[in-house]
Amino acid sequence: MVGVVYLSTIKDIAQAAGVSVSTASRALNNNPRISLKTRQRVKEIADQLGYLPNYNAQNLTRGESNMVGLVFPVTSDTAPANPFHIDLMRGISVALKPLHYEMVVAIAPTADELLESVQSMVNQSKVHNFLVFYTVENDPVTNYLREHQLNFVVIGHPTANHPDRYVDNDNVAAGEEATAHLLDKHPVNHPAFLQSADDWVYEHSRRLGYEACLEGRGLTAYTWRCQDGGESVTDFLAAHPEVDSLVCADDLLLVRINDQLQSTGFPVVCFNNSRLVGMLLRDNERIDMQPRKLGQEAVNLLFDPAAHHRIVDFTIYD
Repeated sequence: MVGVVYLSTIKDIAQAAGVSVSTASRALNNNPRISLKTRQRVKEIADQLGYLPNYNAQNLTRGESNMVGLVFPVTSDTAPANPFHIDLMRGISVALKPLHYEMVVAIAPTADELLESVQSMVNQSKVHNFLVFYTVENDPVTNYLREHQLNFVVIGHPTANHPDRYVDNDNVAAGEEATAHLLDKHPVNHPAFLQSADDWVYEHSRRLGYEACLEGRGLTAYTWRCQDGGESVTDFLAAHPEVDSLVCADDLLLVRINDQLQSTGFPVVCFNNSRLVGMLLRDNERIDMQPRKLGQEAVNLLFDPAAHHRIVDFTIYD
């Protein structure tokens, strides 16, 4: 015979406690109008009966779902998964679980489609809380979130025109310490900074730290940007034979150009201590920006309206 599990309802709790359904509901939600003794008795009975509250229904009565929208930067359909974003999501998931919230993702190949996805979340799914995985000037998504006074936190330093609530690393300090670490650990004097053509805010900040370190030591800075149809890293290094080491803005970029760097034998320091880099580039030094902790702190900040930002530390690994 197949066993059947019956889930208790609020009516079952009320009947067992000898109170009305409305009183049982208020007691489970810690309404101060209900005496402490009654609240404790109702909660004990609920535990004994294995009552599982419907958090989504509770939130919908307030006009919102128990979902947090995760907004990715514009991403082409053929782009590889970013390990930094995956670790961010792991941290977010851990932090959301005790709050009884779930994640829903907005990812699209164009800015217009991304905005449509976010608008659908708000209008159809009643999502009112968002974590935005990027910061860019004149972004239609964050403009929409501001205009509709929705609760959101950006991951990364906000742009100059909008003092949004944010979680970030001190990327300038990370760039400076990473460069100093490279110079101090190896007999090199001319590291070059490698970054994408997008010049993301975090890349710009890390480059500022790199340049500050070199300026403090009286050394010359060199920057190469990876862009389609532009100068290859091989050509860049051939044009600058004095370059003897590399500071790479992130792990995806390093993996993308790793084949071109193999013949140089240069010491490399790379941001993000992802498993991908650990598997492919075991000898390279990595700066762990702690994306899981960033994700957890982003959730904590999202539900702490009195706070404006949180900074997560980084760790340098040999």
